[in-house]
Amino acid sequence: MKKYQKILIIIVAVIIGIVILKDVIIKSTITTVGSAVVGAPIKIKKFALRAITQKVHIKEMVVYNPKGFPEGPLVDIPEIRVDFDLGALLKGKLHVPLIIFDLKEVIIIKDKDGNLNVDALKVAQAKEEPDQKKEEEKPKKGGKAMPMQIDELRLNVERVIYKDYSQGEKPVISAYEIALKDKVFKNIKSPEQLATLVMVQAMGPAGIKGAAIYGAATVLGAAFLPAGVVGVLVGKDSSTAEYSIGYDELYDVSLGVINEAGELKSEDRVKGVIKAKVDGSDVAIKLKKMPERKIEVTISARKMMIPKPKVAGGIQYQISEKM
Repeated sequence: MKKYQKILIIIVAVIIGIVILKDVIIKSTITTVGSAVVGAPIKIKKFALRAITQKVHIKEMVVYNPKGFPEGPLVDIPEIRVDFDLGALLKGKLHVPLIIFDLKEVIIIKDKDGNLNVDALKVAQAKEEPDQKKEEEKPKKGGKAMPMQIDELRLNVERVIYKDYSQGEKPVISAYEIALKDKVFKNIKSPEQLATLVMVQAMGPAGIKGAAIYGAATVLGAAFLPAGVVGVLVGKDSSTAEYSIGYDELYDVSLGVINEAGELKSEDRVKGVIKAKVDGSDVAIKLKKMPERKIEVTISARKMMIPKPKVAGGIQYQISEKM
């Protein structure tokens, strides 16, 4: 009897150990994988997974600045609530019916050279060079990512702090009360989409421009774009989209984005051509009337004859945001 009691005690101790350690192990995995995806350190203070109710609760998550920027938080997330599909997880797929992000603060930093901390994130740099060798694009053996599907994201953002070090030794600091509440996004299929979406939605209302992160949004898919945008095709040095809007209105919006983002060189409303200098790149915007009252907008960007699809995509995104 004593032998069985000892075995029972050991079994109970192992079960208790697993219950205690599982949250620690999963929290460590999330911070490691999340840091690799974003390209910046991530820390989580509290993590709880409830298999029976199929819910995850994360508290006090912080994404820190990438390398090359002052130490400190980039994104402060007090709470994340997740509903997950245990059955799908057991089959090797991460299916999330609902995830709720509560962001307290996003701190955008522009350094003395005009570079933004968000543009230095790995998610913003993904596919920066479309002509990379195919060998570099092939996934490494054993590195296949688990399929991911988020049915619905609800995003809340309180405020954005903007620190501009390009104007002098001391930063010019601006604060924007965003008050974004329960903005819904659907059909998110990768961690990169999720991270990019959160960042561009925080920056957009504050009017902060970031060619790389906005360009990444256009590459990642139409889920980021307003309903009036039929679709976006990102090419070697260009971004093409169709809009369901009047020609003159779209031309005015495009011209306004250029005036905000760079230096206007020339414009011709009749021909639908706008030329400018943005982030050191030569940019051309061409509007073309299409069937069914749609307007096609093609934006190309090159710097010293080198294609810059991220610059073109970033401008396209900013146009779509103003629709």
